[in-house]
Amino acid sequence: MIMKIKNSVLNLFLISLSALFLLSSCSLKYQKENSSEKNIPQLTFTNLHLTQYSDNKKTLELSGSTVEQYKDSSLAFIKDADFSMFDSDNKKTSSGKATLISADSGEEIFKFFDGIEFFDESQNIKISGDTLSWNGKTEQLVSAKNSKIEIQKDDFTVSGRNFSASAVSNSFLFSDSVTGTQLVSNKKDNTKEKITFSGDSMQGSISDSKSDKNSTVLSGNAKVKSSSMEINADTIELCGKDFNIIKASGDISGKSTESEIEFSASSLEYNQDTKIVILSGNVELKDLKNDVIAKAQNIEYDQNLDIAIMQIDVSLRQKKNICTGAYSIYRKKEQILELSGNAVVKQAEDTFRAQSIRFDMQTEEITMDGNIRGSVTTTKKEEKKAGTENE
Repeated sequence: MIMKIKNSVLNLFLISLSALFLLSSCSLKYQKENSSEKNIPQLTFTNLHLTQYSDNKKTLELSGSTVEQYKDSSLAFIKDADFSMFDSDNKKTSSGKATLISADSGEEIFKFFDGIEFFDESQNIKISGDTLSWNGKTEQLVSAKNSKIEIQKDDFTVSGRNFSASAVSNSFLFSDSVTGTQLVSNKKDNTKEKITFSGDSMQGSISDSKSDKNSTVLSGNAKVKSSSMEINADTIELCGKDFNIIKASGDISGKSTESEIEFSASSLEYNQDTKIVILSGNVELKDLKNDVIAKAQNIEYDQNLDIAIMQIDVSLRQKKNICTGAYSIYRKKEQILELSGNAVVKQAEDTFRAQSIRFDMQTEEITMDGNIRGSVTTTKKEEKKAGTENE
């Protein structure tokens, strides 16, 4: 992304400055003028419009309300600059504009001020903002401190402050206060869902929208929100095709708004296409509607089916029932829990143990299989009732 924009900008200024030097030597003859004041422009053009051709084909259009070139210097200024670049088929490949451009072709430093817009037609990428500086030697694009910059590519938009980008690594960074949106295709009804995100900083790269190499990392108070899922974490990574994969780590909390589920964990991976979230590390899952709290080291939750698969140190509480095991499947809609691996269900003072247990949370019916054992405590009230019936 940055490489193509860099080539457009650099080529624009090298060509435009060459054209200005050509005009000064052939047309206006300012070289005979003797001026020692370096702060006074040697050449000034108003309402300038340049068109460059190569092999009888247009390659560049550049216009500006005022252009100034300074004597004994590679420095030039262009006011109200507007440019377009074209390929061999006369198709526009990139364009841009800025209220003011400072171009030092010798140092290869180009600065853009106010109303900046760069657009790469081939990759559908747009960069806009107030202040940007391009260093051709280091191939770095940097914003002024606290200046706000926005990047748009296809259905992805991000804006933030303290922006920098590298054409060498094709990467970018917002080191302060970033927000953005991403539209994700819904395969069920062929609509697009809006995802919003924010963080204290953000770094990443954007390649082809269909590439699975896309990666953007939010750090510090990172948040991602969709119509069905909210995620908060220390770090959140958006990656994959159309940024359909969300990965999070460090102090994770969130909720599935559709399923009325809240969760916390140490790491997370969520596929926005399949609606499956994988939680790891001291996971806690709360079913708010049914007053169920589940804990495990790993939980995989399917939003479409409302099913949670729990592994390692599984513990589930519901009312006065405590259920434990090595592996379990929680069917939220049916309110059915299937436990296996030293499965235990405690109901008040009663305990049921087996290799596998099926527990109906609505009827409190228990079905056990394999190495069954347990203890049942009869209350005094039940004993009295049983004695009356025997009489």
